[in-house]
Amino acid sequence: MHPASAMIVEAPTTPDPAPCDRRAAACVDGSEDQIEQLVLACQGGCGESFAQIVGLYQERIFNYLLRLTRSPHEAEDLTQETFLKAYRGLQRYARRYSFTTWLFTIAKRTAINHFRSNRHYEALPENDDFPSSGANPSDELASKDDQASLWALAGKLPPKQREALWLRYGEGLSVAEAAAVMRTRQIYLRVLLHRGRKQLAAWLNAKGKR
Repeated sequence: MHPASAMIVEAPTTPDPAPCDRRAAACVDGSEDQIEQLVLACQGGCGESFAQIVGLYQERIFNYLLRLTRSPHEAEDLTQETFLKAYRGLQRYARRYSFTTWLFTIAKRTAINHFRSNRHYEALPENDDFPSSGANPSDELASKDDQASLWALAGKLPPKQREALWLRYGEGLSVAEAAAVMRTRQIYLRVLLHRGRKQLAAWLNAKGKR
């Protein structure tokens, strides 16, 4: 993991912060219910709870941004910016989506703003069919080395296909959550997943015949 995994994003202090909810501040397992407790405590002024949130998510956000930017330095800067934006906007967070979806959406928008002038993302046609989302493409690969090789191979895919596969299978988000992060409709998210899996299968088959 890049040194960005050790970064510390400090929450701004308030003149009279509310006392931390120690039960919330002690939550470290990453379940959505406990994360919501951390968020509530942070909304009440608990900087310690925000530090817990950073600790739970910073590596995941960094890895996601690294797959978008292909640059560890840019991913580190954008990870820092993502958490600062999240902290500043935390009072506006509502449970329409999970906190995980909300945070990844901020990361995605931060990356889009960063690359807006470069046309970094491919356009998705609106007249495609929509196969089912299917299985995780790494399910049939037994070893971690094989799975790591698969994700390295996925790096050759077009950016949106790579992003869709990572959100759905690398992060385990649902189709609805991944579509929300990518700001697209679920039907097109399924198209991206189908195309990405199909191309990966073709590459893997070609390698197996060598």
